[in-house]
Amino acid sequence: MNKAIIVADDSMIIKNIVEKALQDEYTVLKANNGKEAIDYITKKEYDIVGVLLDLNMPEYDGFMVLNYFKNNNLFSKYPVSIISGDDTKETIDRAFTYDIVDMLNKPFSSDNIKNIVNKMVNR
Repeated sequence: MNKAIIVADDSMIIKNIVEKALQDEYTVLKANNGKEAIDYITKKEYDIVGVLLDLNMPEYDGFMVLNYFKNNNLFSKYPVSIISGDDTKETIDRAFTYDIVDMLNKPFSSDNIKNIVNKMVNR
């Protein structure tokens, strides 16, 4: 089974950038919101090795996903890094109250994506 990375973001452009950067090494599972990301995890159809999570999404945002992970002790099984355009101190501080690996601010490059995924997978 291919190793998979979930990218949860409501921007198709961001999901495509991530997929292009990682397609040689990982299956990239695209989620439009937090609920779809959690669905990938609960279905257990993929060998998920990490989650790239946007915080600002419609319906089910990144903080709801972080709460779900915390309440279900999933951070040790599925490392999470934040990808967000919100780089305010308040948001960054709030994100790091969870057991996330790192935070990547938009815009980012393919190399940034590869580096943060390597950090998640090899932690």
